[in-house]
Amino acid sequence: MTIALTLLGILIAAASLGRDYLDLKKREPNSDPAASASRTTATAPAQTAGDRGNVDQENTGEPTGGQSTPNGVHLDTLEVQGGKDNLVDLPRALRGQPGYQRPITITCPRNTSADKYREVTYPLLGRYVDLTTVVRPYFPDDSQAKAYVSVITSTKQEDDTVNRLDRGGKTTRQGAPVQLSVDVEKTDELTIRVQCESPTGLVVLTETLLTPR
Repeated sequence: MTIALTLLGILIAAASLGRDYLDLKKREPNSDPAASASRTTATAPAQTAGDRGNVDQENTGEPTGGQSTPNGVHLDTLEVQGGKDNLVDLPRALRGQPGYQRPITITCPRNTSADKYREVTYPLLGRYVDLTTVVRPYFPDDSQAKAYVSVITSTKQEDDTVNRLDRGGKTTRQGAPVQLSVDVEKTDELTIRVQCESPTGLVVLTETLLTPR
């Protein structure tokens, strides 16, 4: 009887010690704060369009439609329908200079019987009413040479004939830019024609805008 009581007392004491040990483990923190901090992964806030700013996409080809602005549609955003080989990059000497925003640079003709003028054609599809541009000739070999820029419109008639009209133009020389404005209402195709006194020059059209209907 005494032995049984003694064993019972030992079991009760052992159970009590076990319970106290478990309670102590529950009150202990799961891990050291410093270790916990070292394992925490910071998550960056999501980037918004405002954070990124406007990123220009690479131009992988000719745009097929005009890009509107508060003032109109820039001609250089339309697809070139004809005379693309007559277009070149703005000369290095003019890059970054004031007044040469959004240039359309057209080569001068060789002034032979087979090459009297150069033309570049754009499809308007009757969507615009006015064209405005600034004509800026560039003649590296002869600053006094003049250039003449004219606008020709083509409109398809009901009988399938095409009415081609010369809307007029402007003559000027290097360093004396002039504004050219023409009516292009109901025009299907717009052609810019360039004639030059010197075959080594270029004609630069800047800020060429179309006013939508």
